[in-house]
Amino acid sequence: MNYVTACVTLFNSGNGEVMVRARGQAIEKAIDTVQMLRRGFLKNVLVKTITLGSEDVTRYDGTRGNISTIEILLSHGAEEESEFEEDEGVQAE
Repeated sequence: MNYVTACVTLFNSGNGEVMVRARGQAIEKAIDTVQMLRRGFLKNVLVKTITLGSEDVTRYDGTRGNISTIEILLSHGAEEESEFEEDEGVQAE
C-alpha cells in the first residue's frame, strides 16, 4: 500500500508520468500496485508501456545468474491512448 500512496502522491504533485520498476520476486508487488492504483484510487491512469528484461547479477557466493526485471510506465489522464487494454486474466487451453 505504501507504493500505491507514493504513486498517488507523485501524480497529485503534478507528475504526468510515473515509472514503477521491480526486480525478481518484487515484480508481483509492482503489478499489484499498478492494479490497485488503477482500480481503486485513480481511475484515469493508463499503462503506456511495459518493458521486460533481465539483469546479469553476481550473488554473494560469487556465482552469476539472471534476475528478471519489469518497468511499467503509467500516465495520468484520459487524453492519451494506452498501448494495453484492461485484461482480467489469461486462460491457457
